[in-house]
Amino acid sequence: MMQGDTSDDRPHYLVVTATVTDPAKMQAYNAKLAQTGLYAAHGGHYVLIGRPVAELENWDGRAVVVARFPSRAAAEAFWNSETYQREVKPLREGAGDFHVSIFAGAA
Repeated sequence: MMQGDTSDDRPHYLVVTATVTDPAKMQAYNAKLAQTGLYAAHGGHYVLIGRPVAELENWDGRAVVVARFPSRAAAEAFWNSETYQREVKPLREGAGDFHVSIFAGAA
């Protein structure tokens, strides 16, 4: 798989790594995200949420969230949706350091 793969005929994964500094803000964010049903509305679901059960090498302490979507377009539609951008995402502002990417599933 090449960097920047734009293939849309396989699952894609929204991957978030985070260092949370304000758990109360994250709790409000998570509650609102669940309330909206945005993942399901775009065909997505969580694959994993949390921290490693075993640190094998150089884990930096970040929490990880992985959500599977049926396509890149579906993952981007979730991320770019007005509801997420205007109602949900602002709730986590100042709650920590977040890195978000979309990865194509293995062929």
